[in-house]
Amino acid sequence: MEYTSDSVFALERESLADQLFTHIKRMILSQELKGGESIPEEKIARLFGVSRTPIRETLRKLEKYGLVKINPRSQATVVEIAPEEAQYIGEVRSVIETLAARLLAKKSKPEDIKSLEKIAKKCVMATKSGNLGEAYDADSLFHLEIATRSGNPYICSIIKNMEAKIQLIRLMYCSPKNLHTDIRIHNKIIDALAIHDSKTASSLMQKHVGDFIRHASPAKGKPK
Repeated sequence: MEYTSDSVFALERESLADQLFTHIKRMILSQELKGGESIPEEKIARLFGVSRTPIRETLRKLEKYGLVKINPRSQATVVEIAPEEAQYIGEVRSVIETLAARLLAKKSKPEDIKSLEKIAKKCVMATKSGNLGEAYDADSLFHLEIATRSGNPYICSIIKNMEAKIQLIRLMYCSPKNLHTDIRIHNKIIDALAIHDSKTASSLMQKHVGDFIRHASPAKGKPK
């Protein structure tokens, strides 16, 4: 695998730690690095022109986030999730996110809808361009935005804690082809939220997350 300067997201306003976190995270979400693979610390350090110390600090942050596992006396690796765990996470996600959609539908304002429309558009654009990592990021942001605007901070906290594992489940068990189908429901959810139709909004969200559960069904096992 080759690493070039073009793959570095060197935004001037970002600190080095932010740049490293974003870069390694996107390596994982774009599947440059897959579950169980070692993080190439030396190559990343050379790419950014830094020592391995800030790389390791970033890996510790990614471990807390849930994407990386730090192994004593060996290289850090990308986390792997067992099929049964994927199913459990999907079941919890279905209940929590359905509730979030129902709550937001009862109180949604024009600014809520505009924000969600902007994120949904970004998700579509990333999917069309084939940028899988960015598409998954945008989709996660869409769900997190609904949770945040639902008004229940505990829902938001739970979804944030599951976010990294949801991303990994998609990469490990869900075909990228399903993403094109899954994101089409975003606009339908937004339409229901806009007219305060809590029944339809929660039903659509349940279907949306239900599709995620079916794609990650343990019966399918890990794709080859």
